[in-house]
Amino acid sequence: MEITPLAADSLGVRSMATLVEAGGVRVMVDPGATLAETRYGLPPTAEERQSLEGAVSAIVGAMCQVDAVVVTHYHEDHINLLPYVLSTTAVYLKTPATPQERRYAQDLFPRLQRTGRSFALVDGTTVGLRDTSLTFSKPLPHGKAGCKAGSVMAVAIKAQDGCFIHGSDVQGPLAGQAFAWFLQQRPDVLYLSGAPTHKLYYRDEQESETFTFGDLRSAKQNLRTLIKYTGCQVILDHYAARDRNFHRLHEDLLATGHVQSAAGYLGLPERPLEAARRDAGLAPDPLEAPLASPYVLAAAKHRELSLFDATAPDAQKAAPQLAAAAS
Repeated sequence: MEITPLAADSLGVRSMATLVEAGGVRVMVDPGATLAETRYGLPPTAEERQSLEGAVSAIVGAMCQVDAVVVTHYHEDHINLLPYVLSTTAVYLKTPATPQERRYAQDLFPRLQRTGRSFALVDGTTVGLRDTSLTFSKPLPHGKAGCKAGSVMAVAIKAQDGCFIHGSDVQGPLAGQAFAWFLQQRPDVLYLSGAPTHKLYYRDEQESETFTFGDLRSAKQNLRTLIKYTGCQVILDHYAARDRNFHRLHEDLLATGHVQSAAGYLGLPERPLEAARRDAGLAPDPLEAPLASPYVLAAAKHRELSLFDATAPDAQKAAPQLAAAAS
């Protein structure tokens, strides 16, 4: 089994895009990459924009060669490049649950159908692909139980040579449901978002969720228990890598030899550019920023274009999927 994080916060962009090759099958999980519009009151630096260009190219290039794509939830940094999937590729999606997810689906589902792309809502099911199985969790909290950010769908990819879990934005894991599902699947490698420790001392005005040192202790204890009983290797990234104190706050876990960032897993130097944005000083001159590729521009337009026409034939075909998601 070969696991390749294609983009990650420790590599300079907001992403958990991962390519998994197992049992003769290639699976892409969460084909998305974005930058924070503001951090410390500053926009992205030129270096971040360059990293985004590279991440988008890597994700789109790999997505053209996979058998299946899995989307764990509908946040832009996990899905915004999905429209570039080939029509021959199977797409497995989490069932939309929140009003925001349903609005996203009203645009996305007809678009996929219009272009001949097959997709399925797969929460709580298992799909077989040749010598590989994909087991999808039921919805797990996007952080703490009952959090307002909604839920995610984790996926366990199993073949004869091991089990890999993409745990998405479970943030630690903070919730007992996520911890129990991971333990049940017994992964050899677990990739998950760490806790949002930057919220201990910095919180966006638009965010209503709080995070405490008690939450951090709970998340770390859950991860220690998972390592104890499964012996798994852990890729801890995403929210955790947005904190300039990532290594200091997770020193005990990193010292076990079982935990590392996505960059560390790849043997690359860490480049947590969003966390370092304050150190970069003033925002870059927009005229000096590199030009965005067509992929980035199209992804940015994705949410601005309203392609959903309720009277169109392909929209009517999507109606049962949308009704099921809304129920």
